[in-house]
Amino acid sequence: TNDTKILEKNIILIYKPIELKEAIINNERPISIKKDTITILAKSFLQGNEQVVEDLLKKIPGINVSEDGTIKVGNQEVEKIMVEGDDFFEKGYKLVTKNMPVQPIEKIEVYQHYSNNKHLKGIENSDKIALNIKLKENYRRQWFGNIQLGYGLAYENRYEVRSNLMNFGKKDKYFFLTNLNNIGFDAMGDIDNLIKSIPNDETSNIGGNQSVNSLLFVGSLNSPNLKRKRINFNNAEMLSLNSIFSLSNKVKIKTLGFLNTDENDFYRNSNQSFSIGSTTFENYENFIGRNSKITGFGKIDLTYNISKIITFDYTIKFNKSTEKNRSDFIFNSDFFNERLQSNNQLFEQKFVLTNKFKSNKVLLISGRYINEKTPQIYTANQFLYQDLFNQNATSTLQNSETRMHFTGFDIHLLDRKKNGDLFEISIGNQFRKDKLISRFLLKNNETVVSEPLDYQNDLFYSTNDLFFCGKYHFKFKKISLLMQADFHLLVNKLNNLEIIKSQNPLFINPKLALEWVINKKSKAYTSYSLNKTNATIIDSYTNYIKTSFRNFSKGTGEFNQLDS
Repeated sequence: TNDTKILEKNIILIYKPIELKEAIINNERPISIKKDTITILAKSFLQGNEQVVEDLLKKIPGINVSEDGTIKVGNQEVEKIMVEGDDFFEKGYKLVTKNMPVQPIEKIEVYQHYSNNKHLKGIENSDKIALNIKLKENYRRQWFGNIQLGYGLAYENRYEVRSNLMNFGKKDKYFFLTNLNNIGFDAMGDIDNLIKSIPNDETSNIGGNQSVNSLLFVGSLNSPNLKRKRINFNNAEMLSLNSIFSLSNKVKIKTLGFLNTDENDFYRNSNQSFSIGSTTFENYENFIGRNSKITGFGKIDLTYNISKIITFDYTIKFNKSTEKNRSDFIFNSDFFNERLQSNNQLFEQKFVLTNKFKSNKVLLISGRYINEKTPQIYTANQFLYQDLFNQNATSTLQNSETRMHFTGFDIHLLDRKKNGDLFEISIGNQFRKDKLISRFLLKNNETVVSEPLDYQNDLFYSTNDLFFCGKYHFKFKKISLLMQADFHLLVNKLNNLEIIKSQNPLFINPKLALEWVINKKSKAYTSYSLNKTNATIIDSYTNYIKTSFRNFSKGTGEFNQLDS
């Protein structure tokens, strides 16, 4: 109807309070610090274009990744990169960072003042840094992996195959990876730290600086100073199988192995014009080189926790590699080529027994045995040495070989005082025996026309080093003072073409160092030392050895120790 009515009702509301349940807001910090551990949440720095661990680390502030894949926290390189607390590759960590996919990562932990030996934590003075990768819960204790395939559709045959298969269980861990590519990607990184003994400041590193010396190099195979990936014309295949087995609460075995082949090509063309007075001429050079290398490496680590305070570590490793270098270049109208084949064979054993017999005292007994040899064969199709040899030769050939046997042991005691001072003493013995053989031939086509007498070498060199080292580290709040003295009693023997020489020198190498920690970000350090370094076989051979196509070198034939 068209009638309008007004309805009015009075409603009285009864007051009743409503209790709101509490709300808890959890805010995860991207970076948190607890004592010596820095924890970094991976998801806070992921942008979606990361493929491997190295890509993630580049995004985290404070972590620097160099062009070759070296990882540094600040300006200090990391000691190792672990996965769920276990380490596969030690200093060869680039095998992890360059290949492991980034998706499973939950956190990155940065350990400061890290000790490789758990019994030395808090006792030794350590500035080492290590990283630990923590995985997401749904990736733990199960198999997972990825595969990436790429092929260039342009006129050049470019490809990449990358795959990973892994399982990081509570007891056993597996990490299998493979990479095949010719796009300039280096999947291995610098693995010399993994294969050979590298000098470092590790407490139980007896023999850590022992290796054979290669004599010959093809110097023309040098890369220009450009980004590695832009100039790395490669053809690489790599397979790596690695496992960690926890046989019991006390015994853990780590097996590591890889096979790597690679070919690197080098090209260089140059044209130089010269004008000297009225004389003008040009030089043309067209260079092609290739480096081919096959490396097979295996390693077994055994850790036996005899008790809570005693641990026995044993390592055995084997390496066999073959490297072939060739260069062909035309200089104006002259054609020159050189060929060099180098083979390396390494067998090494090491043990460390650690006894933390008191909360502030640790005794370490370590030993190492190394057997390594590197034969080399070098040929050149041109005879450039008319000023040295009066021979009708057209080419040269040199066969050489260096061999090394090393045996050493060390007893090391560390005592951390209540006031923070650290007292260390070590005593041990190192024995090394080297053999060097070289044979230089002048050839006319395939006929040997001469073996110059002053260009042949056959010698043995041995050194026995009985050493004692004492070290005391004083701690005065923010100032530290280090006093150290090393005593070396040597027995050197040189047998060169049946001429035998020997000597028994005594070295005393003192050192004094002062460190001032200004604040958390700054410190000042100064040191003064006197060192006498023993001669090696490379310093002592008497006849010439060809070291490149235009160079010969020789030693002094004497025991020349160097002072610094």
